[in-house]
Amino acid sequence: MFAVPPLDGHGWLRRARPMLGTLVDIGVPAGAEQALHEAFSAIWQVQQTMSVFEPGSDLSRSHAAGVGEPVRLHPWTAQVLQLAQTLSAQTDGLFDVALGSGAWQLQEDGEHTDLLRLSPATRLDLGGLAKGWAVDRAVEAALDQGAEAVWVNAGGDLRVQGLTLPVVLRDELTGGVRPWAELADGAMATSDFRAGARSALSGTVQAGHLSVVAPQCAWADALTKVLAQQAPQLHGAQGLAHDLLQHYQAQVWVHDTSTSSP
Repeated sequence: MFAVPPLDGHGWLRRARPMLGTLVDIGVPAGAEQALHEAFSAIWQVQQTMSVFEPGSDLSRSHAAGVGEPVRLHPWTAQVLQLAQTLSAQTDGLFDVALGSGAWQLQEDGEHTDLLRLSPATRLDLGGLAKGWAVDRAVEAALDQGAEAVWVNAGGDLRVQGLTLPVVLRDELTGGVRPWAELADGAMATSDFRAGARSALSGTVQAGHLSVVAPQCAWADALTKVLAQQAPQLHGAQGLAHDLLQHYQAQVWVHDTSTSSP
């Protein structure tokens, strides 16, 4: 888990709000209030459309609909589910937003996209992808408003544009933080699957605590879930882990190989 250390307050406008089930921390240059507002609005939009805890979200409406009944999606939800399908195909099903509960499909209808559950047991959860995707949309929203620089940190899913940001690593199990890296114009995501941590996978965890750096936060977020199950391949020049890192221009660090899996 990452935490951005306090910066010198001079020259920066920084706010944090509880969203997406975590604390979202956004910083922009002083005077860029509208950019900050639009960045938080983008995060709010993702939460409203993709969270299973929002009764009116696209996923909640799909779960309430009958099997095979098309549910019209917000364009952002459609984009995230299309990325989920791509990742599932690239990983032979290892990345699975249904967590093995059942099949689903997308159906194009003109300019719109519908979601159909193909089993009464199917339940989708975008927790492994949507948070990073929300961070990307927030960064783009701030830049669209003219912000010269921005960082967005959603509970360890972090993206930085226009500045170099020091990053510290927080230990969820033993507490405390330690300086670890600097990030400039890129994204970083960390997942901790060790016993006692909040994250969990339905598959076999082979790397309990790892971080991924990639150009986009959605990619980094998703890859932590896949690469945690591919630890033996992380140092190889071949295999699924190597191919994914090459395709998404990513790098991975394993902080702890201990796991919670039997």
